[in-house]
Amino acid sequence: MLKKLLLSLALGTELFAQHDVSLNLNSDDIEVNGNIDLGELNRSDYPNIYFLTLGFLDVDNRESTDPLLQAGFKLRQNVTGVQGLRFGLGFKGTYTEVGNQERKHSAIPLGVELAYTLPIDSAIPVIISGALDYAPSVLSFKDADSYMERRIELGVQIVEQATIFVGYRKIDTDFEKHLGGDYTYNDTGYIGFKIRF
Repeated sequence: MLKKLLLSLALGTELFAQHDVSLNLNSDDIEVNGNIDLGELNRSDYPNIYFLTLGFLDVDNRESTDPLLQAGFKLRQNVTGVQGLRFGLGFKGTYTEVGNQERKHSAIPLGVELAYTLPIDSAIPVIISGALDYAPSVLSFKDADSYMERRIELGVQIVEQATIFVGYRKIDTDFEKHLGGDYTYNDTGYIGFKIRF
C-alpha cells in the first residue's frame, strides 16, 4: 500500500504545484503529508491561506495496525503584529484499524497549530512549530472514544522552497472501554523534510 501511495504522489506532482509535501520517518514509521493551497487552485485573491490537507502514517508497533489516513481543511495566516508567527486552525477526518480484533477508529478532530521563525541573526531561518488536534467522544465514531494528536518540530529552511526538520509526535486513538480504552497509536521522534512546489 505504501508503494502505491508514493507512486501516486510522484505521478500527482502537478497537483501539488504551488503547494507543499512533507516526508518524515524513523526506523519503524513513515509519514507523508500534503497541503494543497486552495487559493492557488482557483486563482483567488487569498493564496497561501486556505488548505486541503492529506496525510498517511504507517507505523510498526506492538499490534497489527493499519495506516492512519487523514484528510481535512486548514486556515493558516500570519499573526498581525508578531513578526515571524503563523497561526493555523482547522479540522480533519481520521481513520484506522487497530489490532487483531480489527477495532475501527474514526474521528473528526479540531486542530490548532503555531509556527514561529526565530528572530536570530542567521543566513538560514530556524523555525519551531507545534500542533494539537483533539476529538472528544461526540466527534469520534465506529469503536472510537476520542482522538488526540500532539506534535512539535524544529526545522531549518536551507533554501526558500525546502525545510529539514526533527520532530516528536504522540497520537492517542482511544477506544470505548469495553474495547480496550486508552490506546497510544504512536509515540516517537522522527526526522524529515518539506518541499514547497
